[in-house]
Amino acid sequence: MLKPLARLILRLGGWTALGESPDTPKAVFIAAPHTSNWDGFWALVYKVSIGLDVRFFAKQSLFWFPLGSLLRSLGGVPLDRAQATSAVDQAVALFAAEDKFFFALAPEGTRALRDAWKSGFYRIARAAGVPVFLGVMDYGNKRIGIAGRLDLSDDMEADLEKCAKFYACIEGRWPKNTTPVRFTNQEGPHRRPIRSFVRRSGRLTPSQEKALADLWPDIVIEHTARLLDLEAVFGRNAPSVVEIGFGNGDTLVQQASDNPDKNYIGIEVHEPGVGHCLLSAKKEGISNLRLLMHDAIDVFTEQIPLASLSRVNLYFPDPWPKKRHHKRRIVQHDFLELIADRLQDAGTLNVATDWANYAEHIDEVLAQSDRFDCTLRREHDGDRPLDRPRTKFERRGLKKGHRICDWKFTRSTKI
Repeated sequence: MLKPLARLILRLGGWTALGESPDTPKAVFIAAPHTSNWDGFWALVYKVSIGLDVRFFAKQSLFWFPLGSLLRSLGGVPLDRAQATSAVDQAVALFAAEDKFFFALAPEGTRALRDAWKSGFYRIARAAGVPVFLGVMDYGNKRIGIAGRLDLSDDMEADLEKCAKFYACIEGRWPKNTTPVRFTNQEGPHRRPIRSFVRRSGRLTPSQEKALADLWPDIVIEHTARLLDLEAVFGRNAPSVVEIGFGNGDTLVQQASDNPDKNYIGIEVHEPGVGHCLLSAKKEGISNLRLLMHDAIDVFTEQIPLASLSRVNLYFPDPWPKKRHHKRRIVQHDFLELIADRLQDAGTLNVATDWANYAEHIDEVLAQSDRFDCTLRREHDGDRPLDRPRTKFERRGLKKGHRICDWKFTRSTKI
């Protein structure tokens, strides 16, 4: 009864189902690209349509009555984060305990853009000694299902290259959110680079989601490993300003609107903030603004040309207040070197924070740098911002009783 109904739902949705339940006792299934909340729904419908008895992890907190019964009937397995063993170990134990066992997961881990795939599926398949079946959610051609098989070798890079080629022509519902097929560290999938941010996907409003779909091609610059031609991007030669971590974009849009003689590039990793900024830019009708949704360090390293910027703004970056997290603070020696190389002569780095400890950290790091001179430093109670609009994070800090510290650092011409 359920199979015909699931097949009907797929047909009504315009989908062509691919593949069938594999003739093998155990396997790991991956599904990509994962760019939308709808992916899970269509994957479950497909699963039912071919009678695929596959399990997947879900948070243990979701297994309350009656939702827990529904999740178990669909193949859900509670993931116990309190156990000393990792999710990978728990999955491998399930393979060892069963004579027949299929396990599925999305290697991206989230519908939001990530820097790389999670390596869990690979480690599970290697430890359990099972093949990986490649599932697709191809919105471009409306195809869904099992479309390939990967028998793992001893060469992880070669295996990932096969995955990359396989998924190269598969289009998710939101292609801009498609995560590159790679692990964070090709020499060891357990290691991750230190990031100055935590990517929070958040909840998109319908208007933000529509803005991401409609306005993305005109305003957003895709991340690539190629240098940008800023004159071609904006259609003119003008001073260029980059803001790192623009939040919801209100102050960035205000600056672009107030300074039509300058080009503005905003970098932000959080999707709802980008969607909000796109809506604000459309409302103001500005044409001198472009956005990038990617890690700022990668953008400056790979896309911003040397000596191309007149100014870089870093307003209220994540302070990472706990001592063990100080290494995540974006203001570090290497960051200053990167920024200085992209600034023109007399270009400026403008920074603001409401955390006293972070202000001390910034003073210390900049004092040790020979690439910048401190032109202005100002402490205030929100009434004397230094050549910038007031921000949402500034107002939040003031409500907590924090003082504001502003700096203007000028690129040194001594070297």
